[in-house]
Amino acid sequence: MKNIFNTSKMLLLFLVLSVSGCSDYIELENKNDIPLKGFYNSESELNYALSGCYSTLRAPIAYEWMLSEIRSDNTFMNLTATTIPQNLQIYSNDIFEAPAFDSFIESYWGTTYQSIRSINALLEGLKTSYNPNSGTIEYGPFTITMTEAERKRIAGEASFMRAYHYFNLVRLYGGVFLIDKVVTSEESLRIPRSTVSDIYKFILADLKNASENCVSAKYGNTTDAQKAVQGKATVWAAKALLAKVYLTLGQKADALQLLTDVINNSGHSILTGATGYSNVFSSTNEMNAEIVFAIRFKSGALGYGSSLSNLFATNNTSVASQTKLAQPVGTRGSYNNPTAELYNSYAANDIRRDYSIKVYKPTATSLSSTWTYWAAKHNIATTVANDSELDWPVLRYSDVLLMYCEAVGANNPTTLGYLNQVHTRAGLTALTSTNVNTQALYEKAVADERRWEFALENQRWFDLLRFSTTMPTINAKAVMNNHFAVMQPFYAQYDGAYTTAQLQQKTADPKFDLLPIPNSEIVTNTINPIQQNPGY
Repeated sequence: MKNIFNTSKMLLLFLVLSVSGCSDYIELENKNDIPLKGFYNSESELNYALSGCYSTLRAPIAYEWMLSEIRSDNTFMNLTATTIPQNLQIYSNDIFEAPAFDSFIESYWGTTYQSIRSINALLEGLKTSYNPNSGTIEYGPFTITMTEAERKRIAGEASFMRAYHYFNLVRLYGGVFLIDKVVTSEESLRIPRSTVSDIYKFILADLKNASENCVSAKYGNTTDAQKAVQGKATVWAAKALLAKVYLTLGQKADALQLLTDVINNSGHSILTGATGYSNVFSSTNEMNAEIVFAIRFKSGALGYGSSLSNLFATNNTSVASQTKLAQPVGTRGSYNNPTAELYNSYAANDIRRDYSIKVYKPTATSLSSTWTYWAAKHNIATTVANDSELDWPVLRYSDVLLMYCEAVGANNPTTLGYLNQVHTRAGLTALTSTNVNTQALYEKAVADERRWEFALENQRWFDLLRFSTTMPTINAKAVMNNHFAVMQPFYAQYDGAYTTAQLQQKTADPKFDLLPIPNSEIVTNTINPIQQNPGY
């Protein structure tokens, strides 16, 4: 039996990695951090800064899956017998044992706040400010020559990006540091953690600003105005993200109004046909009608490529040959493997299964003795390591349709129609009212469709947590308890093998609910003591 070392025995290696290990993934220096004073003197400089802010969205994506998808029942890291500290950190997060000094948790936090700093600098340059009393973004006196509509358009896009970051932060860490302007290192030490409710109030203010001021041209409109914002935040992206925030808060009626507007007026649509699903993610079909918002990556050894093709690919040529997976140059491989549980949950004729997941079936002469499932959705050949062209989808039109079903919360001709737009595009027979004739069946159908549709897109963990509010027959802890029961033979390979009961106890631990505030934030602040999340 192969052993996987218990993460509790690796504390010293964690500490070493927290200093040195992150360089394997992405450089933490923020090259888009533009000094504020004296820079913003023209409309062109503000647009330049906006482009820089979009660039900063790329860095956190290298870590996001470690904090979200792998905590769900969708994926795990199938590197047995490893002693590499960074691998052990991912294992620890998979079973809710992450220590407060986990360097990847810290790296996601750091790259996200670096991006927020750039966005704050731009918003200050536009003379905007957040009013916590009214919960609004306010516009002050402004001297740069440009139209007020253009000023607010730039501010709206910046607000969207900041809200996107804080929405992820609050769901992962709980109450975080609400920073709405550029602060010095000394000033940052005096900022306390905000409450969860205050962070959501801030997110709502930003997204309302974005939904009022971003460009609202319909997708497919060939006007210069629409082309100019391709790949940027639009009114429709802002409304879709705001709807997801409202769903998370349990405000279904507010979400439904926004989702109806996006469906009826955005011009976005679902891609259909036998290759409809795969075309959503094609590097030659970027920003298609189904993409409401994506984080853009660009290959070409410019430093703008994605690392995910490398991280999720296999180094084993026999696996790559059998599964038809590309082996990107410099592949690390074996991270974020889909579970057999996810694979088997699909219908055999669901085209999403074989597009998203590839299966290695060992032969009598192969080294591996078990079937292995590989993440194919983000797999593409590269000529330079960590230089994938594939964009990262944040909001898709199918997400909008399924959020509508979630917001209504019951079967009717409209919800069944939207559910079936997604379901039948996958090559499946349309659902009938009989399939969803109880509340539990309806909620399971919506939850399953989201799982299959957005597998490996870092949605599942957030969905499970949200369902406890919107679709209460789907319980995150019950789902994960079942997951641990199914996966126990794998976790039995740990040093000090986990039993099913020991694994299931982890869903009752406070670590299940939130990640730790990075230890570096706590130990370096000698002015304002920072309270750690429970369980750490």
